[in-house]
Amino acid sequence: MAAAGQLNIVADLRSIEVGEERRFSKKIAAEDVRAFAELTGDHNPLHMDAEFASSTSFQRRVVHGMLVASYVSTMVGMHLPGPGALWTQQNFQWAAPVFIGDQLDFLLRVTQRSEATRTVKIEVKVMNQNGKTVMAGEGSVMLLESKSRSREAALSERVALVSGASRGIGAATARALAKQGAAVAVNYRQSAVEAEELCHLIMGDGGQAIAIQANVADADAVERAVQAARGRFGKPVDVLVNNAGATFAPRTLLEASWQDIEDQLTVDVRGAFNCCKAVLPGMLEGNSGRIVNIGSSLTMGRPPVEWGPFVIAKSALKALTLSLAAELGPRGVRVNMISPGMTETEFISTTSERLRKLEAMQTPLRQLGTADDVANTIVFLCSEAGAHLTGVDIPVCGGNRM
Repeated sequence: MAAAGQLNIVADLRSIEVGEERRFSKKIAAEDVRAFAELTGDHNPLHMDAEFASSTSFQRRVVHGMLVASYVSTMVGMHLPGPGALWTQQNFQWAAPVFIGDQLDFLLRVTQRSEATRTVKIEVKVMNQNGKTVMAGEGSVMLLESKSRSREAALSERVALVSGASRGIGAATARALAKQGAAVAVNYRQSAVEAEELCHLIMGDGGQAIAIQANVADADAVERAVQAARGRFGKPVDVLVNNAGATFAPRTLLEASWQDIEDQLTVDVRGAFNCCKAVLPGMLEGNSGRIVNIGSSLTMGRPPVEWGPFVIAKSALKALTLSLAAELGPRGVRVNMISPGMTETEFISTTSERLRKLEAMQTPLRQLGTADDVANTIVFLCSEAGAHLTGVDIPVCGGNRM
């Protein structure tokens, strides 16, 4: 059997089978008895005084019964089940005395195992050199769970796909991820020139990037894009930022048609769903991944009256975020949402200067957000610093939504 110093990992309950056995032999020396007495304070003359022992029916010093049991404990803690095991119950019977110089053979056998309670039952039998049973019984042992976390890949080791990344928040996010060392797939639908220019900027800064065309509403096109990223960078996509969104002109729900709502849902929700489905096999392969969906702070509190289709779609995207977070958390995939407020991008290019200033003055920080503000928060969620966050919705809006 391995020495104690060689066993430094917690035993795996799943690897322990009913019927599994371990054997151990030990010759009891006078030094073992002396050390046990010093440790426990049990200096009973039956164990420690040869003259006294000779006056009894045993004629010889009798080894402490619990010394024999302690070797069973050693086997439980070091070999079966192994490190991390803790006795919860013992029932031993000492059938015959053990004397100094006896050669003991220990046998432990697993009789039951429960994954629900993380316990195993163990049958114990100890025999001396004459084949006589000196101790027998059973016990229950619990296997403690290790709280240490396996190391996840740093952002610099990951491959990121950012949808709708040719401009605005998507472009800022692609650059921010690349600055942290991630290889970035810059997705675009029509803006090929802008996407290529962004890749040149990233590579000029020493980063890795590739422009990939795909309409996120087309599941087959998204699958091809994900495979192209894997082929280019040699690793699966394990960071996904669902930024692509449909264009929207404010109108009341009375003025809107169902098609207007469906157009928003098709890009914002169906597109995000397609991207998630395409990247998840690679994430689950490595038991690690980050998905960040771009929502809107307009879904928090009372929505504006002319943004119904947009708010409906972003609210549905939040529901998708929460559902995925709950489902994928046990598999190591974190799914979160960023909900920007009014942000200085092309999306608000038709908004009047007066309305922008009014929005800024109603914000505690007295300013509108920038694409970099949003991108930096996304990087946080995708990095090791965001490892214990999933299912959160962070409003990046200067305090306008709290």
